[in-house]
Amino acid sequence: MIGAGRLARVVLHSYFLLLVLFLYLPLAVLVIFAFNDSAVPTLPLSGFTTKWFHQAFSNTDLTGSAERSLVIAVLDGILATALGVVAAIGLAARRVFLRSVITTILLLPLVVPYIVLAVGLVILLHDLGIATSLTAVLLGHIVISLPYSVLVILPRLQSLDPSINEAARDLGANEAKAFGLVTLPLLIPALASSFLIAATISFDEFAIASFLAPAGTPTFPVFVYTGARTPLLQPEVIAVGSLVVVASLVLVVVAELIRRFWEGRLEGRRRTDQAPVFAVGA
Repeated sequence: MIGAGRLARVVLHSYFLLLVLFLYLPLAVLVIFAFNDSAVPTLPLSGFTTKWFHQAFSNTDLTGSAERSLVIAVLDGILATALGVVAAIGLAARRVFLRSVITTILLLPLVVPYIVLAVGLVILLHDLGIATSLTAVLLGHIVISLPYSVLVILPRLQSLDPSINEAARDLGANEAKAFGLVTLPLLIPALASSFLIAATISFDEFAIASFLAPAGTPTFPVFVYTGARTPLLQPEVIAVGSLVVVASLVLVVVAELIRRFWEGRLEGRRRTDQAPVFAVGA
């Protein structure tokens, strides 16, 4: 008979395998159909072709929407991470007035549906007399990305030894120089993670972009949603979607390699700093 512990491991591994298949099998199917010779994504495949990629790159509306989403995602990653550093420094201080209230306000976009936030932003812009624009889309994406940046950067900042920064101050560095030369390099893995998370959220976001993007300049998710209802655009959308999937996988692998490199480098520095120093005989 199979023991209870072994049975639990089998069930857990089977559940994990089914979860991975459920998550990644549609992506694999998307990549496969990107090379299908038929415009209708059905089995069996009609043949191998790369014409949909050529047509997709020739479609200026499609490539333009992808470029807009990419630019907004990069800017969102940079700005959300920068604001996340500022917010994390403030929340990590020893004495913060109404710390719990401020934390709740910063993390509120995590629980507010994006569609509700999008409607609120549209009403606010209308009352202020500001027209919808890609800048408004960027601001909306920063709002929903900032909580993730704070949740990534703040734990890393709190895990740092305060004595390191104090030692830099004792050696003559001011607060800004101590942060730039000591604290900031130690935050690089968290900053890279924050940037990737914020950029990914921005690139994939649909609700806010659909409300705030002006007519004629949709972001990539909005264009994909529109193109999915147009049979002639479906093969091109599938082709570009497969490229996004492959690029995302490559980006994740590269980010993980960079994270391990920096973690190893920081760990090496930590071991060097903790190594005993033996004085030479007098």
